[in-house]
Parts: sequence; structure tokens; C-alpha cells
Amino acid sequence: VHALIGGSFTFFRWICRKKSKRSGLGMLPLADVALMAVLDTFQLLLVVISGSHVAPILTAILVHVTIPITTYINTIIGPKGCLYEVFRSSEKETRKNAEGYAREDEPNGEVVEADAPGFQSSQMLFGATLIMLSSILALAPAVLTLTCPSFLSSKDVMADRSAWNTLLFFVSYIPGAISQAFKEKTLEAYAQPVDQDILNAVLSLFSAIFAFLVSPLFYPLQGFADLPSTPDLHATAVVDNWIHQYPSKDVSRNFRQGFQCLIGTLDNEIQIRGYPEQAHCDFAYGFVLMHVFSIIVISYTVGKICNAGAFKIMHRGISAGIILSVVSLFFYQVFVDNVEYGVLPSVFHITCAAVLVMGSELYHRTTLESPSFETQFPSVAQFEEE
Repeated sequence: VHALIGGSFTFFRWICRKKSKRSGLGMLPLADVALMAVLDTFQLLLVVISGSHVAPILTAILVHVTIPITTYINTIIGPKGCLYEVFRSSEKETRKNAEGYAREDEPNGEVVEADAPGFQSSQMLFGATLIMLSSILALAPAVLTLTCPSFLSSKDVMADRSAWNTLLFFVSYIPGAISQAFKEKTLEAYAQPVDQDILNAVLSLFSAIFAFLVSPLFYPLQGFADLPSTPDLHATAVVDNWIHQYPSKDVSRNFRQGFQCLIGTLDNEIQIRGYPEQAHCDFAYGFVLMHVFSIIVISYTVGKICNAGAFKIMHRGISAGIILSVVSLFFYQVFVDNVEYGVLPSVFHITCAAVLVMGSELYHRTTLESPSFETQFPSVAQFEEE
């Protein structure tokens, strides 16, 4: 639903734009866009499935692990990386196929390699390393719970389900980081103006289709690591193993009742006793619309800030946003979620939040102050030949 709403909005905005503003803008190869959609959908499904059993403050911390993973990938495949030669050949082929575009000063239309666009500064790598360190610190209570529970007091030990889902939540951002690095390399290799509205619309469409196709495989993961199986008190769907709590054969029924839950028409009896966990459908459509609206507003705002060149404002806003989200979710965790995670996990959470802010400051201070994008235009010789 999120992908369909977001894609419909961007497609409608593309239609409403004047034709003159659409001319001269290209589109990435559909195969590349499809691969981006697959990776993004993997991340989205795993995040949604595991996020409900992760400590709220950790969701604000672990989401930033995409930054160091993407940075490390770009470093490995960058000009000084060990896999640079492997990716350079495919990048040259992509540039040659991009409508025959080349720099005007290139003889015979030959494609010349760009000047080290993938270089990562030492300050940026250090900032990314601090962000990764904050994520590792955040995972420490979950890892200790699963490996050495005797080292922790009874109040500090997490539930096994929360610990396993915390690790799954962390792993879910790996395909997202790969997707981010792939998008950067694809745009760099394409080196032409791209219509962002039609790109986002197609990307959302592919994501929705792929999510529909693979949902039977991901559906059982909603009961991941609930060992032994412990359904809610009022639920009647009692099973002997977590893999059987949400069987794939029930995915069509879940789609139908999930839509009813979204629009607020699902029967209360089904919400309470229809599944191993009680469903909460109040204002579900409002949360979905608010989430999509917030993404659209953030995208629009970031675009305006970038066009104005006010990167220091964005840089400060990111750090302030991290602090605000951590503080807000900490209060939510204590007063609303009403789950006691113990003193040791709370100390780890606050410590890794501080490390995260420092790492973000260092990382974005380097990357946001001097952004660049190289566009290749048709050569004069090419037009003369035509």
C-alpha cells in the first residue's frame, strides 16, 4: 500500500508537469530499476516484520547502519578499492550504451573515465566507522542474551524473540545499503539527467509487484523466534512452533483481512482472537497516509535545501533529528510501550546514541559540504555526423 500510494503520487506529479520541463530527462534501464526495487523490498519487508519486536530506541539507532555499509561498499569498488577493475569495465559499457553520449572534448566520441568519483576521505571513513560502532554497541545486549545469558542479571536479559528480531532488524539494512550503493553507481555510469518522478513511480510499481509475489515466503516470519510458541492470552490460534503461527497457506486470507484492518472494517473478534497476536486496526489508514506524506515532504524539503546549497542546514538538521528521535522513542519505550529492558541495555542504548551523533557529525560534514554530479552531454562531432 505504501509503495502504491507513493508511486501514484509521483506519477500524478509527473503527468501534471509541463511537457517542456519533462523534455531532455532520461530514464535508467528497467533492469537496473527492477534490481533496485527487489533490494528495497527485501529491506522493507524485513524491517516491518522484525521492527515490532525491537526496542523502539534501537529502531532509531540501527536505521543508520546503512551509512557505513554503503560507505564500505563504495570504498571497495572505488578507484582505490580491490574490486575497482571489476566494476570499471561494466561501468564503461554502461556509459557507451547511454545514447552515445560523451564529453565534448573527447576525440572520436570515446568515453573517458571520470576523475575518481568514488574516493572516500579518511574523515568520512572514520565517521562511518563510529556509526558502525554505535550499531554494534546497540546489538550487544541481544548478542549477550543469546550467547551468554548468565553474564546478565535477570532484569537485563532480553526476551529471545526480541533478541533474534533485533539481529534480523540489523541484517535487513544490508540489502538496503547494497541498493543505495548500486543506485549511486548506476546514476554515475548513466551520467545523464534523470526524471526523478517517473523513476520513483516505476520503482514503487516494481516494489509493489515484488512484495506481492514474495509475501507468502515472508509471511511466516511474523512469528520469528517465538520459542516456545506463546500466542496472546485471548488468541485461539495455538500452535507448537513459531513457523506454524502464520502459515503461508493463509496469506490470501491475511491480505483480505489486512485490507479490512487498513480501512477499519475488520471485526473486533477477529482482531482479538483471529491470529496468534492481537491486531490493532484503530486509525491504521491514518498511520499509513502519514508515513507516505512524511516521506514525500522530506524528499521535497531535501531537494529544496540541496538546490539552495544550504548543506550546513541539512547537516545540522540530521544531527538534531537523531537526538530528537532517540529522546522521543526512549520516552515512548518507557511510558507507552511499557517494556522494561533493564539498566544495562538502557546504558548501551544511550551510549551508542552518543557515538552515533559524533559519527554522523564527522560523516556528513565531509559528504554534504561538497556534493557533485557529473553530466555528460552529446558531443558536437556526434551532431555533425547525424
